[in-house]
Amino acid sequence: MKINLLISFCFLLISYNAYANDDFTKVGEARMEYLFWDVYDATLFTPSGKYKSGENPIKFKLKYLRDFEAKDIVKATKEQWEHLNKPDLSQKYADKLLNIWPNISKGDSLMLETDVNGKSTFYYNDEKVGQIDDVQFANDFLAIWLDKNTSEPALRQQLLGN
Repeated sequence: MKINLLISFCFLLISYNAYANDDFTKVGEARMEYLFWDVYDATLFTPSGKYKSGENPIKFKLKYLRDFEAKDIVKATKEQWEHLNKPDLSQKYADKLLNIWPNISKGDSLMLETDVNGKSTFYYNDEKVGQIDDVQFANDFLAIWLDKNTSEPALRQQLLGN
């Protein structure tokens, strides 16, 4: 009886770790370019390999191709929310993001990962740097790239695997 319980526990632990670590499939990827500069490579992952707004968990990774200060990344995020007619998000999240995101050097990555409940965790070069527990945040953040009214519709199509 004890052995069966131990085996069941080990199987559960192994299954959880496999899911928690990397049970994601790439949906799509794209390169963001501005004028003649390469800015970042973006990759979207979900467990199914298909994206549906509001479904979790999800991973969204940006690998930067240039240096950026955190304040400039937050400013660009605010500008994109304004483009989507969501300026209130800037006030709600800007300070939190500024406290989470570091300055970026060429080759660094920032990744957003949500859990099954929609809570957001940010990773800098695969190291956890902060969390936002507001379950609406991930949808608001990903809208910058994935909303039908994004400022970069071609990038959106590539991220969605189209």
